Amino acid sequence: MNRPSARRFLKRFFLAVPLMAAAHLTAAEKPDRVPFSDGEDAARRYAAADWRLIWGDEFDRAGAPDPAKWDFEYGRLRNHEAQFYTRGRPENARVEGGQLIITARREPWSGADYTAASVVSRGKFSFCYGRVEVRAKLPTGRGTWPALWMLGESKRGVGWPKCGEIDLMENVGFDPDRVHFTIHTGAFNHVQKTGVGRAITVPRVAEDFHTYGLLWNPERLELFFDGKKVHEFRNDGQGVDHWPFDAPAYLLMNFAVGGDWGGQKGIDASIFPQEFRIDYVRVWQR
Repeated sequence: MNRPSARRFLKRFFLAVPLMAAAHLTAAEKPDRVPFSDGEDAARRYAAADWRLIWGDEFDRAGAPDPAKWDFEYGRLRNHEAQFYTRGRPENARVEGGQLIITARREPWSGADYTAASVVSRGKFSFCYGRVEVRAKLPTGRGTWPALWMLGESKRGVGWPKCGEIDLMENVGFDPDRVHFTIHTGAFNHVQKTGVGRAITVPRVAEDFHTYGLLWNPERLELFFDGKKVHEFRNDGQGVDHWPFDAPAYLLMNFAVGGDWGGQKGIDASIFPQEFRIDYVRVWQR
């Protein structure tokens, strides 16, 4: 199903003019301060006209996610989560109305109490350096844990966290108005309680679509919410354990239920099914 012509026009427009919608941002650690002194400069660099689109998905073709671009994780994988990630099941991941819809459902499946999907570009597309933007609408409710993130292709060789992880967005439903942006490496990760992260407060964030972005170069990672810089991680020159981000990475979009973080306040079974909607994914380079 193609989306209406007006929506198609807007998508084409935003390919040339990145979304810069104003948002009420409050740095969770210091709510009375602007997160970064270079915020205006970062916004200009993020919106610069010389970015060249190299890959993306507008989700304009109804049905399964494009198999030339996306694969699925499968099974019960990590963090003691309550869901089973299915593969190629439209009840959990489908393209409809110009959006990718990832649905978490309460249903028994292979020993789990819930099903959901994790859609990944692993084996289809990876890149090193550039700009990323994902426009998405979050699910909400106690037990939900949606995420937009990236992992280094080296994961199969060196494992996590040495491969590097970039979290463009995480949100846990028991704390619905906070959006988290985190970097994990061999030296800095949540297992050692050294993860380098930041959270912002966005009232009723799940009510609307928002954009989650990244600028990635050899010197630093900069993360953006609705075109505004909210977090950064700098290359300190101390080697791959501190900075594994000079190698290709792939994209992941998943909807977890419960788990070590998302389930800290339990799961409200009455809210399911819940939908995580992705309007587009775009990657640019120079």
